[in-house]
Amino acid sequence: MRIGLVGVDGSHAEDFLRHFNIEGRHRDIAVTAFWGGDEARKAELQALAPGLRAADSLDRLIADVDAVIVGARHGDLHLPHALPAIAAGKFVFVDKPFTCTVGNAVALIDAAERAGTPLLSGSALRWQAETVMLKARLAYLDGPFAISGYGTWYPDSEYGGAIFYAIHTIELMQELVGTRWSNLRVESGDHPIISYDAGRASVTLQLHPLGPNGSSAFGASVRSRQLTCETPIPLPDDYMAPVTDRIATMLRTGQGMDRETLLAPILMMAEIDARLARR
Repeated sequence: MRIGLVGVDGSHAEDFLRHFNIEGRHRDIAVTAFWGGDEARKAELQALAPGLRAADSLDRLIADVDAVIVGARHGDLHLPHALPAIAAGKFVFVDKPFTCTVGNAVALIDAAERAGTPLLSGSALRWQAETVMLKARLAYLDGPFAISGYGTWYPDSEYGGAIFYAIHTIELMQELVGTRWSNLRVESGDHPIISYDAGRASVTLQLHPLGPNGSSAFGASVRSRQLTCETPIPLPDDYMAPVTDRIATMLRTGQGMDRETLLAPILMMAEIDARLARR
């Protein structure tokens, strides 16, 4: 199957080329074309993956591939980049954040449902090995538990503000404890703390500034009668490999992500933003 990259300003473009084309992790799938970037960026990507074609328009790219990865860093670009691909019946993966607004998220999901085409999105944190193992351990708990996730808070990001980094921690927690929440509370400040209830779980999100040289750290801790653990979730050099695996599964099975899982992180970020704006 042929994949087209749309929006190539981020390093994930290199990751997709490495995993699909160079390393050949999925022999039946390759990135064959891309759209976007200046001449220097185009040359970088084509040097990395010989034979990769730079499309002269979004419509031309969509016509020549079976699936599209929407990868622009700014989430406001995801709706206009993804809608034409969905309308053409292509399978679509949208890099995080899915969108920056609830309205755009709903519009994308509605379009995919009308077209009957699969749609997938997600932070790489959802599918790291440490996340998968912790989720399995939580499934065995039979009583209430407290879980705390930590990640990055950078409201001044040029790529849509706080959501660009905060969505990682939000998606991590929703992957671990589910997409539904109640009683959300926000302690504002340079280091916001968000708390909410999710079924048996009492959840806390601790968001910290970027570290040295723009670094980020992610992880989770659990406290319960049966389990107490600290689980850092590192992002190794191949941290995008589980994402390419999920994309490959979507392409082979035609199964995307359900509406609630796609929409819930954007809804929670909107509620957090609204609470902070009122303070």
